[in-house]
Amino acid sequence: MQQLPRLPILMSLCASLALGACHSHLGKVPKLATDERDYPIEAEIRDIVYTPAAWPQALKADLYLPRNPGLRPVVITVHGGGWANRSRADMDDLGAKLARRGYAVFNVSYRFAPRYPHPAQLEDLQQALAWIKDNAENHRLDTSRINTWGYSSGAHLAALIASVDTNDVSQAADLPPIRAVVAGGIPADLRKYSGSPIVMRFMGGDRDEMPERYAEASPAWHISADDPPVFLYHGKLDRLVARDQATDYYDALIAAGIPAELYLHNWHGHGSLFLFGGDAENRAIDFLERNNAQNHSAMRP
Repeated sequence: MQQLPRLPILMSLCASLALGACHSHLGKVPKLATDERDYPIEAEIRDIVYTPAAWPQALKADLYLPRNPGLRPVVITVHGGGWANRSRADMDDLGAKLARRGYAVFNVSYRFAPRYPHPAQLEDLQQALAWIKDNAENHRLDTSRINTWGYSSGAHLAALIASVDTNDVSQAADLPPIRAVVAGGIPADLRKYSGSPIVMRFMGGDRDEMPERYAEASPAWHISADDPPVFLYHGKLDRLVARDQATDYYDALIAAGIPAELYLHNWHGHGSLFLFGGDAENRAIDFLERNNAQNHSAMRP
């Protein structure tokens, strides 16, 4: 799931590939009348060590704080790279974009496979949640409105931490819940991969050797009726993560009664959607706005 560096390019492939509709958007609902002011960024606090002293590897994160009144909703951003490379710098542009829309952004690093196979990365994100909880008062962070956003393997982690049940994972019981998830180019069901060097490196073996472990590591396997809403975006030309990873996941979420949206771009592949996915990102932010409105309940009946 390795991705390319994010570039500050404003061009869109839709303009050059005008061969019909650029995308389809399933599950879209009318947009709320929300305040879309461009908040200035009050502070960028870099290289926060968010893990405890005894953690196997000291992990850092960057915190973006918008200058907005009251409690700030939070987005944890998670970079891709096949669970084994890249860095949180890939999410810097997105972090600044979200901060300007009023979100505090916690852009995290995590441990890499193969030295640290699953579930190390999930445990790292749990520590990020614990840090947010412990430091919420200092930075006016709203622990009832914590969201996750990832791309590629980062999308897998962003969805996984939101979907695992607290009784399935150590140290999760006292952590705040996830309000909503945005996942781009997601490998949602690792059970579909056999013989993949990338997934085997992350999992510590092949699917046929450990089918139960592959299921447990898959967000699609953990779907339950109390999961948070999910926004998925995916390129139809993605040759690294097959389109059915997103479409099947979306169908399963809808079948379970979970609010979900699916944005499919006709002319993007895996890397290009990350680089040029501005429209998908904007629609995902609209989705976050709806699900983080002050009068919106985080719990569904």
